Amino acid sequence: MGKLNSIKVLKKTTARTTHICNNCNLEIKPGEIYYREHVEDKFLHSLHEKKFCALCYGKFGKRLLK
Repeated sequence: MGKLNSIKVLKKTTARTTHICNNCNLEIKPGEIYYREHVEDKFLHSLHEKKFCALCYGKFGKRLLK
């Protein structure tokens, strides 16, 4: 468990480019909704945010952050 895990949330986002789901490797196309890791701190940022498709978010929800 990392030190930032307690302040991470999943943020609903609309894709502007193609992404790949980090859980199931499904392609997320432009215009589709996906969920990305986001750090709830004004001064901290993540360079390698994980992205999850809406199907994985529906199945696993907040458990994807672990």
